[in-house]
Amino acid sequence: MSKIFTTDLNKSKQNQNIKVHELYYSKSCNKTTMSFPKISYQFKTSSFGETLIMSNEMGLCGLAFCDHLGKDTVLADMKARWPKASCEKDTIFSDKEFKAILDQTKQVELCLIGSKLQIHVWKALLKISPGKVTSYTTLAKHIGKPKAVRTVATAIGKNPLCWLIPCHRVLRANGDLGGYHWGLNIKKNMLTYESQINKN
Repeated sequence: MSKIFTTDLNKSKQNQNIKVHELYYSKSCNKTTMSFPKISYQFKTSSFGETLIMSNEMGLCGLAFCDHLGKDTVLADMKARWPKASCEKDTIFSDKEFKAILDQTKQVELCLIGSKLQIHVWKALLKISPGKVTSYTTLAKHIGKPKAVRTVATAIGKNPLCWLIPCHRVLRANGDLGGYHWGLNIKKNMLTYESQINKN
């Protein structure tokens, strides 16, 4: 797959339709004692298969593809990221609203929870434009952690909002796909889709 690596993230800009709210875990924090806003979730169909979407009063707090791991496994995985949160299945978005979110044609508010490093990494991913990619090494250098490529890669793999936070746009330095939590076939399909859209 022919790709042009995004080598200067300092000149890239985040889509202005994405607004981020941040909740941090500190090293001394006991996750099990934290309280969180109620989470509503539903399953929707996207171009990349069955998709779980989760939302709380602060914004979207989960987006994951289900075809590789299965709905039950994905839901359990995403719920575990919000310990002690109350989760209920509900109708959150219409098909039209969901499409607008995926297309980012309207303002989308994201609610992220994680360590400071994880959130730093996830926000850096928002600078990678559709149809472009970068490497794990380049991203690690960009956030000031050039010797922590594996740690950065682990944080990328924990991204709770696939597609909107485009961790699929990060490849190995040699151009190989690397890993993808929701399935490599889905990552390949997303990159192919974006490369074709970028040509039009």
